[in-house]
Amino acid sequence: MLRGQDQAPGPTILFVDDSATDRTRGSGLIAGRHPEWTVIQAACAEDGLEELAERHIDAVVSDLVMPNMDGREFLRKINLEFAGVPVVLITAQGDDRIAAECVELGAVNYVPKRRMAEDLVPALEEVITAQKEVLATQRVLQHVVQNRCEFEIQNDLDQIRSLINFLRDRLTGFERFTPPDIQSMTTAVRESLLNAYFHGNLEANSRPLEHTRDEYVARAASHKSDPPYCDRRIRLEVKLDPVEITFRITDQGKGFNHAIVADLTGPPDERFPAGNGFRQIQHAMDSVLFNESGNMIILTRSMCDR
Repeated sequence: MLRGQDQAPGPTILFVDDSATDRTRGSGLIAGRHPEWTVIQAACAEDGLEELAERHIDAVVSDLVMPNMDGREFLRKINLEFAGVPVVLITAQGDDRIAAECVELGAVNYVPKRRMAEDLVPALEEVITAQKEVLATQRVLQHVVQNRCEFEIQNDLDQIRSLINFLRDRLTGFERFTPPDIQSMTTAVRESLLNAYFHGNLEANSRPLEHTRDEYVARAASHKSDPPYCDRRIRLEVKLDPVEITFRITDQGKGFNHAIVADLTGPPDERFPAGNGFRQIQHAMDSVLFNESGNMIILTRSMCDR
């Protein structure tokens, strides 16, 4: 465990990696830039979960590939048991497949190990700054009666990740939802944005559920630099009122026959991963509607307890 100087209490970072070398290096980078921060090391995901249960953790840094419980399962457990704790994943690679997986898992950011010296601390600074800003604006946001936001982003996984992080922070500031509520809603919006990216604008599947995840990620990567795909945008509209919150996600693709996913009900089932994204959407929301062409999805969640 590395502890900063006792001048002023700072955030506590949990660094989880089965490699002692990477763990020591990463913790040293953090402590070197921010000696007032506390860095706790864990050699495996299981130990990381114990640390999360025993103390307040402001952010987690986790390797993606670890024995026994890997970073994917570790992040799923954090989202389930410690909703609201932000996670930065560190990976051996940095490509479209890894970027897509990190967004899908709900990581606030990811850092390739070859870029750890340059990118790790700035990624954590962004997380800590966002947390401070939420606290600073909470007194105002909790009194908001109605709020409407509209965003238009490019076909870019980093922009999707940043938009989800902003949405999570804004929902936290409103103080109308519990951390599990916020987790489930941001998961639903994230899945909808990813569907707009992969299956809408980049047309990675000619039919819903046709290709495996690796296949459609590869097809999307081959499309994203070419017209008309590269010129398409994704639009997110968020409307909050005293009764409900509504998310409207629109892409500029050809749309799809949404009757195909009508039977994907019930909670996600890892034994049958195809369609789990839409199951997560259905499970999180009170109402899920499509426009006629299928390039717009409207998600509604009541303010009442579920």
